[in-house]
Amino acid sequence: MKQQLLERWRALAARERVLLLAGSAVVLVTVIFLGLVEPLSKAQARRETALTLARELAQRLEVIAIEVQGSRSSATPSALRSLSLLTAVDQSVKQSALGKAPSRLQPDGDKQVRIWFEGVSFDALMRWLHELETRYGVYTQSVDIERDAAGGQVSAQLTLVRP
Repeated sequence: MKQQLLERWRALAARERVLLLAGSAVVLVTVIFLGLVEPLSKAQARRETALTLARELAQRLEVIAIEVQGSRSSATPSALRSLSLLTAVDQSVKQSALGKAPSRLQPDGDKQVRIWFEGVSFDALMRWLHELETRYGVYTQSVDIERDAAGGQVSAQLTLVRP
């Protein structure tokens, strides 16, 4: 087989040999580019986009944290503050723009409640938590948020307390 290829190569004219070598070089460069350089370049672009999105989220969370800290120092109306924790949570969920009721609600005494949401807007959830603190005096003790496949939608597990 190798001998046949050598014979065919020798049978080609000089111009054909040069053309065949040039074509082979072009194919080799194309394969290297498409197989290595382009995928690495695309992966780098994806990492840069993810980093930018993570930085934007961190900035948004910092702004929300500043707002929350400011709202904790403001006084809440005493009528809303006197509501039981479960009543305050239920009433605020119904009045909020969350769009759905919690998937699970578990009281833990009079001063703490665990609440689960699935498929709610992240922005609406943050506004609801802010409203809970400012209007009802209910604070977030712990938060576990996971991004859903739908853009801007999250699933969250929260522990809410009233001091």
